[in-house]
Amino acid sequence: MHFSYFIQQKLKLASAITIILVIVLINNRWENNNINELGETFGSVYKDRLLVENYIFKLATATQEKKYLLTQYDSKIDSKIKSEILALNNKIDFLLKDYQNTYLTVAEKAVFKDFLQNNYKLRTLEKKPKQEIAGLNILYDKNIKLLNELSKIQMTEGEALYKNSRSIVTSNASISYLELGLLIILGLITQALIFNSKSIPVNFRKDKNNLPLN
Repeated sequence: MHFSYFIQQKLKLASAITIILVIVLINNRWENNNINELGETFGSVYKDRLLVENYIFKLATATQEKKYLLTQYDSKIDSKIKSEILALNNKIDFLLKDYQNTYLTVAEKAVFKDFLQNNYKLRTLEKKPKQEIAGLNILYDKNIKLLNELSKIQMTEGEALYKNSRSIVTSNASISYLELGLLIILGLITQALIFNSKSIPVNFRKDKNNLPLN
C-alpha cells in the first residue's frame, strides 16, 4: 500500500513539473516574440518617424527658400532665379522619393497625396515664376501647411509607438515575475521529491519486514 502511494505521489509531482516546464517554455516563447516586436517598434520609430520628420523639415526648408527667391527679382535676373528653383526642385524630388519608401498611415497617405498634387501645380507655375508670383506664394503656403499636418502625424504615430513599447516592457516584466514564481514552485517540488525518495522507501521496507511468515 505504501509503495503504491509512493508511486502515485511521484507521478503527481512529475506531472506538476511537466506542466510548469511547459508553461515556462510558452512564456519564454511569448517573451521572445515581445522582444522581437519591441525591436520592430524601435526600428519603426527611427525609420518611419524620425527620418520622415527630417524629410519634412528639409522639404519645408526648400519650399521656404523657393518662396524667398521670388522676392529677389530686384537683385537677380529671371534665368538665375529659375536655375535656383530648378536645383531646389531636384532636391525636393529626392526627398519625396525617400519619403515614399517609408511606411505611411492612411491619414498620412491622404495628406501626402494632396502635397504631391499641389507640388505638380507648382511645377507648372514655376516655369514662369516672375509672371506667377502671387499664385506661387499661395501654393507655397499651402505646401507648408500640408507639411505641418504631416509633422503632426509623426508626433501622433510616435506617441502610439512609445505607448506600444511601454506595454511590451510591462508585459515582459509580468512574464518574468511569473517565471520566477514557477521556478520557486519547481524548486519546492524538487525538494519534496528528494524528501519522499528518502522517507517513503524506508517505511516500505519496515512494512515488508513485518509481513507474517507462512
